[in-house]
Amino acid sequence: MMVNVTINNRIVKGIYDNENDIDAFLGIRYADLKHGRFKHSELITSLPESIDATFFNNIPPQPYNQLEDFFSSDVSFHFNHFTQDEDCLYLNIWRRHHSQNKTRPVIIYFYGGGFVNGHGSAELYQPQSVVEQEDVIVVTFNYRLGAWGFLDWSFFKPNYDCNNGLSDQINAIKWVHQHIKDFGGDPNNITLMGQSAGSMSIMAVMQLPETESYFHKVMLLSGTLRLDSRKIGYEKAQNFSEIIAENYPNSTIDSLTTENIMNIMNLDQTTRGQSKGLELIYAPIQTSSMTMNNPNFSKPIFVSYTQNEGDIYIKNESRKLSTNRFVKAMTFNGVEIEVSNAISAQQQSTCITDYIFQQPAHDFLKSISHNPNRWLASFQWHEPNSTYYHSAYHILDIVFWFGHLDVLKANGLDVTTHERELSMKMIHNLAYFARFSKMPWLPYQVGHTTPHIYD
Repeated sequence: MMVNVTINNRIVKGIYDNENDIDAFLGIRYADLKHGRFKHSELITSLPESIDATFFNNIPPQPYNQLEDFFSSDVSFHFNHFTQDEDCLYLNIWRRHHSQNKTRPVIIYFYGGGFVNGHGSAELYQPQSVVEQEDVIVVTFNYRLGAWGFLDWSFFKPNYDCNNGLSDQINAIKWVHQHIKDFGGDPNNITLMGQSAGSMSIMAVMQLPETESYFHKVMLLSGTLRLDSRKIGYEKAQNFSEIIAENYPNSTIDSLTTENIMNIMNLDQTTRGQSKGLELIYAPIQTSSMTMNNPNFSKPIFVSYTQNEGDIYIKNESRKLSTNRFVKAMTFNGVEIEVSNAISAQQQSTCITDYIFQQPAHDFLKSISHNPNRWLASFQWHEPNSTYYHSAYHILDIVFWFGHLDVLKANGLDVTTHERELSMKMIHNLAYFARFSKMPWLPYQVGHTTPHIYD
């Protein structure tokens, strides 16, 4: 069935899921690239007479993502089902159809994927269970990835930009703040929620004082920001330029096709060597307007990590990196470790968990000690006898935050009442934070730095 919403006298046509009593408005353009493909996006201000929001639109160009297929229970949502295109700045909105609440809390979800993979249409991020259980509005969206989103294009031309993906994220937040009231959402109660690179993105957005009025609290899952300096951004662009010169000597920057840029990204990765995704070739770049000394860091902040983050990167002895390569990858992340601590797969995984995820989370929370509204949690659910879920690794918590237990079933796990109750509890806590700006346990503070456990 169809459902309509009116925005500025324009009709947005969505889908009504009668079985679950949920409305979905899919593939709504929130920004465009009218200034150029290597520049900041522009917020959409003029809407067409009618918007067909009944299907997912293009996703950002990116390499194949095996994890997306693994965390999918429906083959129609496998990675290759989606069309990739540089025209990809679309968002999706889910809400409960029958609701007495006309000003519902709003959650905007930022996907992870190392700033190279991800999109807002992936099955894992579809929030029907959250919306159905808690009567909140959830928005997912696409932002540019890889070179398109996070290469410093000003290296090539001074009128080109860096942090293009960040500009997309800010425009998505602005669009939601401006229009979500028409969907029954409260523009004065917006939560930003992100995992991994999505969490890092939110922290970058928080460093921009201009964003203060557009959101009100944040949920940061498994990702603490590591900004590239302008110097590092310049060096990465220079390396990109050298690959262009070697492989496309007769091409200009503007004549590079989407396929050309993807190939250059692949060559760049190959040249650097295998790193299991530990080296972020693309990341937000520090600019003069970024600062932690602004009111965004006094807003309610929830931080979480998983018990064994590193197991997604280093699964076993056959999947570990060589000791020297691992030490180099950790050094890239600002972590100096002894070679003797990076020999076995277990050592490498533990280093990743401790030094890339858990310790930085604590360091961040301590750095904003002026903020009394801080909460910390650790996701520790696992099934020891399972082939795929024997530890609480990076991204596994998202299955529970969004209620996608069918993913566990699809990979051979017998889902029990325990898993269902844990997911319902996490979804309830998510909505509780969005609704009341706090978690139902003691905040993070001196003398109480132990995380709340989800297991």
